[in-house]
Amino acid sequence: MDFTTAIHDTLAADATLVGLIASYPSGSPASPAVFTGWPVPPDAERPYVFSRGEVSGRHFDDLDNAAGKPGQDVLRDVFVIADNDGSELAVEAIARRVRAILHRGALTISGGLHVMTQCVNGPFVAETDASLTGRGLTFRIVAKET
Repeated sequence: MDFTTAIHDTLAADATLVGLIASYPSGSPASPAVFTGWPVPPDAERPYVFSRGEVSGRHFDDLDNAAGKPGQDVLRDVFVIADNDGSELAVEAIARRVRAILHRGALTISGGLHVMTQCVNGPFVAETDASLTGRGLTFRIVAKET
């Protein structure tokens, strides 16, 4: 189940979000600064969106279905990181946009999976050093094989 690609592609395809975040490499509008690998490149400009792997995941079988379709219930954190310029407005606007995109939005996952539900909690304040500011969101995806 390739949740990473699905999240990246969904966020990177949103024109409003792309207009709010940096690009990578810098100045490349075709590559919005949405990162799903660690570490984030040290030359990445901010603000950017970052999500790396599942926080938790639970596999299940749909026992109510005679076919017993397996599925997965996944929690994943998504972070918005920006330079601390003394205002939280930009990072909050980006986090709200990420929530609007992912909360009950369309998410296509490869490999014959059907997304049963997806919801987002947050944004919440993300811990950063004093030079940065951030917001986090916890994204829940429940998907099963078709």
